[in-house]
Amino acid sequence: MTTWTAQTFNRVLADLKAAARAEPKEEQRARADFPADWDPVRFAWLDAALLAWRLHGLEDDQGQTLADRQLARAGLGLSRAERVILKGLASSWCSVFEVVEVWRDQGLRLRDLLLDETLDVREKLLTHAVAPGDLLATWAMPADDHLELTGGVMSVTEEQRAPLLKKLRPALKSLPPEADAAVRRRQLRRLAPRLYGQLFELSRPAFDPEEALDFSEELFGATHHRAFLDFVGRNKRRGSARQKELEPGSAYVFKLGPIETTQDGAASFYVAVRADGEVLPPMMAVRDAEGLAQLAPVLKGTRCYCESRLTRSAKGLGFTSRPTPPSISRLRALLALQLLQGPARREERIPLGSMAALVESSADFIRAAPWESWSNEELFLVSLGGSLQGTHEVSVMGNGGSEYGLSLFDKPGSAERMARTEFNRPGVQALLPEALGLTLEDTPDWASKAVQHHTGIPFIPELLRVARNKPRLADAREVLLAAAVARAVARARPGDTRVEEELSVGDFHVKVRLEVPLPLFTGHYVGERDLGEFLELPGARVKKVREPTREVPRRKVSESLLDFAQPLLERTNGGFLDESAAFTRLALALTTWNAVVQDRWEPRKGWVEHARATLRRLAHPDRKEFLEGFEALVERKQRHFADDPRLLTGLDLAVGRAGQPSIKVIGVLAPGAWPEFLGT
Repeated sequence: MTTWTAQTFNRVLADLKAAARAEPKEEQRARADFPADWDPVRFAWLDAALLAWRLHGLEDDQGQTLADRQLARAGLGLSRAERVILKGLASSWCSVFEVVEVWRDQGLRLRDLLLDETLDVREKLLTHAVAPGDLLATWAMPADDHLELTGGVMSVTEEQRAPLLKKLRPALKSLPPEADAAVRRRQLRRLAPRLYGQLFELSRPAFDPEEALDFSEELFGATHHRAFLDFVGRNKRRGSARQKELEPGSAYVFKLGPIETTQDGAASFYVAVRADGEVLPPMMAVRDAEGLAQLAPVLKGTRCYCESRLTRSAKGLGFTSRPTPPSISRLRALLALQLLQGPARREERIPLGSMAALVESSADFIRAAPWESWSNEELFLVSLGGSLQGTHEVSVMGNGGSEYGLSLFDKPGSAERMARTEFNRPGVQALLPEALGLTLEDTPDWASKAVQHHTGIPFIPELLRVARNKPRLADAREVLLAAAVARAVARARPGDTRVEEELSVGDFHVKVRLEVPLPLFTGHYVGERDLGEFLELPGARVKKVREPTREVPRRKVSESLLDFAQPLLERTNGGFLDESAAFTRLALALTTWNAVVQDRWEPRKGWVEHARATLRRLAHPDRKEFLEGFEALVERKQRHFADDPRLLTGLDLAVGRAGQPSIKVIGVLAPGAWPEFLGT
């Protein structure tokens, strides 16, 4: 059995994407195999399908995929895990699978309906989202002694099953009966554009432009972690901006709900907005026809439009279906949040301007994906000015892949105390620190779809204030504070030391100053420069102006890092018994090494102090041990490894068949050391 970390797999995909960008003609050829255009929100699964086709599906004139070519180019320079991943991708195929069995948190038994094979695959997230009988369109890849899924997962409805198989099966009949599995899978892989193109065609007639948003529920990427990965980095949706605004004298009606009520069960609000922006008092009803019938007399004599899902119920009432104008789409999202976040009394409701700041800042936060750089243990120090004063600390949630958002603690040190609190002691109620929590949720569906139509991201910011061990909904000032902090965190980059942000709504003005922590546990270089610029041997492309005065160390950087990190690894009872703890300590050692190298050879100073300040605020039970280990490693680097000017990145911890661990890390000569070591 071979295992690899998520960092390794993501790095292989990142390298493949970079190689794809270097082949623009192949990029265009891959794109031409897919439908000419599709809405990136309603049919988000096509993005993942196209990417998989480009990276490990499309073949060149020699029958080689990009994964094949990358494997041939890199060759022995790759780790064993990287070679296994590339070989698996190069042997992957796309098909329609029926779920036969589900082993929770372990894997699935699938039946390939096109090749008539039963397969066992390793998959954790999907085991919480599928049941026997479900149909999936996805890619399967061999990985040594097992199979894994890749390239995105798309749900296939029972109604789509027969026409989809009827379209694809004839193309496989040309194969001779004796063809082995690899040949049949390769032939099927070549049909990926036809498979996804047919799915696209089968999906379009079932929904009109507005109702197509419901299709997002069919994405099995809707588990929290997978969904966030799907939307990270996506630009703000521009599709709705192409729709026309209302003409003067007209009105538009949309629905919010259904919402569970204590008296009437599930009911919805029906909102009418005039072209001049006036919002009429909403009507509440259990059925669409009832809600629209209540609005019809109020809008008599006005040209009325409605969202398309209300068309059937609006017959005979004078409403005409049309796509939602951009301003109405924005208003619908803000009213949905106001309905969820604010109290029923009008005087206590969160103003729409504050809600607008919150939803936009939350979208920026998701696109920036700060959890990919920082764990919840590295804390941002927050200084407030303007209408609010004080010093707080922020913890980013999401690195664990379960809950996403941030926690704004009232007092510095709260997160560290919380990390040390035992919450499971019988008979003892733990005291929660006072904090403002922003979490990003994907329910209720009606609200997430409203936000998605406006921003392109179907996640709702939910704010709770915890005071005296009791949660409550945030007030208007806290909404704006959370929006300003979320926007500041979204702007922060790993190499920054501080970020400032200002936000004003009405009379409220808040200034946020963030002291940005240094990412300690990613295993990557986080300096100002991208080491990708220097991965080629500098001496091969930089002209020497004089003879170098020193020789670049010849020892492998992986050996140097293991040797350097030994004082930390000795604290893990044998070194690698706990893989997670070992990676954490190796990553901290890598960060420490880089900080000392940067302070010595790079123009900007203060990296060691930046790491030290981050460790002092660390919300981790082993903070004292880490800080002591860091100080010992700084001295160790200066005493025993002082002449090694290489920066380290791309740490990967792999476990082989016999359980033997090994690491891989990339070393690049610090540009500031080129004059001494290369003579540039």
